[in-house]
Amino acid sequence: MTESDPTAPATAHPAATVVVVRRAGGGAPYEVMLQRRSALLKFFPGAHVFPGGRVDAADRFADAAACCDGLAEAPRFPHLGADGELACRIAAARELLEEAGVLLARRDSRWATAGEAAALRGLLDAGEAFEELVREGGWRLALGDLVPFARMVTPEAEPKRFDTHFFLAELPAGQEARSDEVEADDLVWISPVEAITGSMGGAVNLVPPTWVTLLQLTPFDSVAALLAWGRTRPIVRVEPGTTAHGEESLLTFPAAAILPPVDGVDAVGELLFSFHESRGWRLETSLG
Repeated sequence: MTESDPTAPATAHPAATVVVVRRAGGGAPYEVMLQRRSALLKFFPGAHVFPGGRVDAADRFADAAACCDGLAEAPRFPHLGADGELACRIAAARELLEEAGVLLARRDSRWATAGEAAALRGLLDAGEAFEELVREGGWRLALGDLVPFARMVTPEAEPKRFDTHFFLAELPAGQEARSDEVEADDLVWISPVEAITGSMGGAVNLVPPTWVTLLQLTPFDSVAALLAWGRTRPIVRVEPGTTAHGEESLLTFPAAAILPPVDGVDAVGELLFSFHESRGWRLETSLG
């Protein structure tokens, strides 16, 4: 019998996160949905985050072809394998319904309505199996409308780790997002620039993975342009590191994997984040 190494890093469990976007007025090209995590939670209480969670065994549907579209999509996360990526997409759709009440599914070629999404969410919350609800309701999950665009892994030093796969999705016409009042107690629609600015001033509580994701979304002038970028960009595995700055430990992200593309300019150095109890996470000056 082989004993496990207590010094080995914890396994990073596969997870999925969905960045939901919608067209916006008032000068902003689009808005993203952020949920405020309940202050009662141990993990990132009060933080504004995207809906998502770990991939469960039940996300490996017994008969995905019977209730899922987009199965022929080219793989974007080859490390997962075909079945693993399919389960990750299904997990993204499930978490989106559980946490935000958005049903990324069609029936008879039309999107689910807000009322239909709310009804299915209620059954899911009551313990019904997601696959059975979708299949028996005649729904087809629109997995092809989930656009993979990023991957982040929790640092090895953390006792609880996730290998998180990021998707973009446009809010289906006629639906409304609503927080679950359990894990999240509020929900806002905001432009990426406004969210970052609000975080610098303390009005929005962003954790580093959310911050750097929003930073990547700032250059685009429409939902269509954003989704087109997501469908073609190379997906790079990003795992934050740490560096010492005096007596302070800073969380680091590689700039080249995060910053928006600029023609003729290669991003260098790192994005540095500091944490203080009184003001939360803050982006510091990057080091080149």
